[in-house]
Amino acid sequence: MRKFICGLTLLCLSLALLLPAGRVSAEANNGGLGYIDTTKTGNLKIYYNFSGYGDMAGVKAHIYRIADVSKTGEFTVVAPFNTLGLNITDMTSISTHEQWKAITDTLSIYVKNNSVQEYATATSGNDGFADLGSVATGLYYGYSDPIEIDGTRYVYYDVIAPVPGPVMLDETGRSDWDGTWTNAPYDVIAIPKRESTRVEGDPEEYTIFKQWNDKGHSDDRPVSINVKIYCDGALFETVQLSSSNNWQYSWKHEKGHKFTVEEEVDSEKYTVTVSQNETGIVIVNSRNPEKKEEKPPTETPPTHTEEGHKEPQRTETPPNTENESPSVLGAVRELLGELPAVLGARRLPQTGQLWWPIPVLAIAGIILILHGIRSERRRKSREV
Repeated sequence: MRKFICGLTLLCLSLALLLPAGRVSAEANNGGLGYIDTTKTGNLKIYYNFSGYGDMAGVKAHIYRIADVSKTGEFTVVAPFNTLGLNITDMTSISTHEQWKAITDTLSIYVKNNSVQEYATATSGNDGFADLGSVATGLYYGYSDPIEIDGTRYVYYDVIAPVPGPVMLDETGRSDWDGTWTNAPYDVIAIPKRESTRVEGDPEEYTIFKQWNDKGHSDDRPVSINVKIYCDGALFETVQLSSSNNWQYSWKHEKGHKFTVEEEVDSEKYTVTVSQNETGIVIVNSRNPEKKEEKPPTETPPTHTEEGHKEPQRTETPPNTENESPSVLGAVRELLGELPAVLGARRLPQTGQLWWPIPVLAIAGIILILHGIRSERRRKSREV
């Protein structure tokens, strides 16, 4: 019986030691997502097609590598784009059309007005594909030159594409990727949203409207503001809005172009938001709430030092060290003492931990259990 009990104990101990190994295995697989091979190269293509026309040839694509990607899928924006304040951390950080548009508008204006060198360029062939060739892993931004055919101007929206990532991707989030890096393809195809406009006839009229959301603080408004107007991402003109022109400005231009605006703000009192449709752009300046003054830290009454000087006493909380435990765990340790090694099995095993004792303990436990069973049978047969 003793052999049986010892064997069972060794077997249970070997199973207990395997539990942390299972957790390590899960962590080693990045929570089931797998890892990106950042040393591997991929291929990036942009597909141009228009309903009623078919595959579009002659569209030029420009792409820029805007971020590195880690093996677990986190992005790090690279120079020179790391100065733009882009809120991009991973695939889930661009989850809405508004986020996508804010990022692409910022990048479009920056690359077109600062002569930023492209990572690669390509022109679509008769099959509609612009093959940008072999690319490193990372996150890419791209824009396409408009093309005019038979009096119709075809415009393609900007794209953001990760490599590896979805085989086909547009700003609506459509893709056939299951979301795991294990199955992520390194050959990526991006499909930009598109629109067309007949450019014949009279030019289109566009208007900027300026609105103020600052009830009770209208006296703090600036006398005028400057607004930069961009046509297809390139600076078109800079205009001044004020009460003299009723805080609005209109101009005419041929159809089929995309206009965006940027207000030059030098005041922290207002937050600027922009909304627009095909021909109208509305800029709203909203008054920020007043900041409350922070009270200075309180001091205890002064005490006299040996030299007779008065020095204020400040109460400071000693910093926690890495080895200090939370208060609850500390209370448990005061009651029970330091946790024994077996209870400490919740901690993840350290690098270099030896696993060979596990099969040895398991085999020894099985042998002892079998010996125990046989010994027990012999004892009973002798009693009979």
